[in-house]
Amino acid sequence: MGEYKRIRQELMYQGKVVGFYKDILKLPNGNVVEWDLVKHPGAAAIIPVMDDGRIILVEQFRNALGKKTFEIPAGGIEKGETAFACVSREIEEETGYYAHQIEFLIKVVTAIGFCDETIPIYVAKNLQKTAQHLDEDEEIDLKIVTMSEAIDMIMNGTIVDSKTVSGILAYAQSLHR
Repeated sequence: MGEYKRIRQELMYQGKVVGFYKDILKLPNGNVVEWDLVKHPGAAAIIPVMDDGRIILVEQFRNALGKKTFEIPAGGIEKGETAFACVSREIEEETGYYAHQIEFLIKVVTAIGFCDETIPIYVAKNLQKTAQHLDEDEEIDLKIVTMSEAIDMIMNGTIVDSKTVSGILAYAQSLHR
């Protein structure tokens, strides 16, 4: 198999968070094609696990779907911030729990066909109740579920977010190792 070569990349629009690009590529067979690319500055997510094993999900409105969704807490990595620092901040902001123990679980690419967003997913344990500190554009409710309930929510289509599906299933698998 030959090489793919990027001939040119053009920024079509820069949004508040993401940039929309037109990539011109030369394929191994010599064809020249245009592909869309969304560049994302990075995000991180975390699975908050209570002492009894239940998981804290956040319920929030997502404009792309026009409805509320259930997800694990996540957020954009701020300039100069590590993914670990991001999830340490986001878990308390979104859930009102401080995590005394945070461990890396997996890394996922959310929409590999057109977007470069990569999300490391962590697991938080030894939680201490504090208070939510929501951003001005956030309205978040919490739902605390068992692992079995979370998996049922994935399988019945209640949870559809890729980072949440990947994270919960990977965490469930890690419990059986």
